[in-house]
Amino acid sequence: MKILAISGSLRASSNNTSLLCAVARLAPIDIGVELYRDLGNLPLFNPDIEATDPPVVASLRARLIAADAVIIASPEYAHGVTGALKNALDWRSRTHKLSFWTYKMSLADR
Repeated sequence: MKILAISGSLRASSNNTSLLCAVARLAPIDIGVELYRDLGNLPLFNPDIEATDPPVVASLRARLIAADAVIIASPEYAHGVTGALKNALDWRSRTHKLSFWTYKMSLADR
């Protein structure tokens, strides 16, 4: 099983990222957990550049398609997820093969 782990925090010393690193370390041998590290490199979602398929967006899409599951750990900002995570979800929602109903997702909130 392949799990893609996405931290909603861009902080270098994020508790959410640390949590996901612990998940990766403690996962059974037959479960691979990959920490997505390009959240801060995604361009702001813009339908005008969607057709150009920026490489970092294409990479996220490929990783999501290859994953059997996705784990998201994010801090709460103003009763919601971080702007960086919301941006990634906006890019994800525009990919027809990746509708929200395709995957089971878990959200960890501290």
